[in-house]
Amino acid sequence: MNRPALPALPAELISTFQINRVLSLQEVPRAQIWHVETQRHGQAALKLYTAGHMGNEANGFPFLAALQGPVAQIYQVAQNAVLMEWLPGPSLGDIARNGGRAEADTALAQVAADIHTQTKALKLPGLTPLAAWFKALRAPAADLNLTGQARRTVQQAQSLAEALLANQEDLRPLHGDLHHENIRQGTGGYCAFDAKGLIGERCYELANAFRHPKGLEQDIYSADLIARRAGLWGQIFDVSPKRLLQWSCAKTALSLVWRQGADLQHDPELILLERLLVQHSRF
Repeated sequence: MNRPALPALPAELISTFQINRVLSLQEVPRAQIWHVETQRHGQAALKLYTAGHMGNEANGFPFLAALQGPVAQIYQVAQNAVLMEWLPGPSLGDIARNGGRAEADTALAQVAADIHTQTKALKLPGLTPLAAWFKALRAPAADLNLTGQARRTVQQAQSLAEALLANQEDLRPLHGDLHHENIRQGTGGYCAFDAKGLIGERCYELANAFRHPKGLEQDIYSADLIARRAGLWGQIFDVSPKRLLQWSCAKTALSLVWRQGADLQHDPELILLERLLVQHSRF
């Protein structure tokens, strides 16, 4: 059976990135990921942002480019596209969904720890401060589509976030979105990609990982697993498990608020947020 022809890659991108051949295309929210063969780098990933700009990932590429691994190499950046190292996979999310959750959780924390052996000395202009990143969470809970216990849960997380932001420790550049889907196997080992490029407390780096990987919600919402992850990640990444859980509460609430147009009253991540809040109080 003949495969359907791939859409044509814009000619200006072929010229800009010196592309010899297009191998495959993956559509993701707000972007297309082209697997290409280039004159200079061989196989590579070309990420094309469909909105015409990189949005909140623009600051992430200088962050990744400043590191000596374990991150995807950044070869070339244009206004709405970037050419970077091809990571064949699997992702840590794929490994977890195929029964290797413990392996994936350990590898995630090790990648974070390896990245942060380098971040203290990085001097990168233009990174987004965590206080600005959390702006949406500072909206009154009354403005959200929440009532009763759900509203009280979000308000508790809002108060926790305010306290964390006012008393940040060990400030440094951050990947900003380090979780299982944003780490894939490359030729030299696991590599992170799709950074946001934030600056703030180091402990925030793994805050979003408690929400992942997708497809395993029945597992990752478990109170026992939340506690085990906090202990494991705290040990490998060398941070307080309690403070790690506090930042995760804040990030989960922020993600809920970002979905303000949805019916948050029945959002399943409210369950995760409630359990994160309970667990942080037990450490």
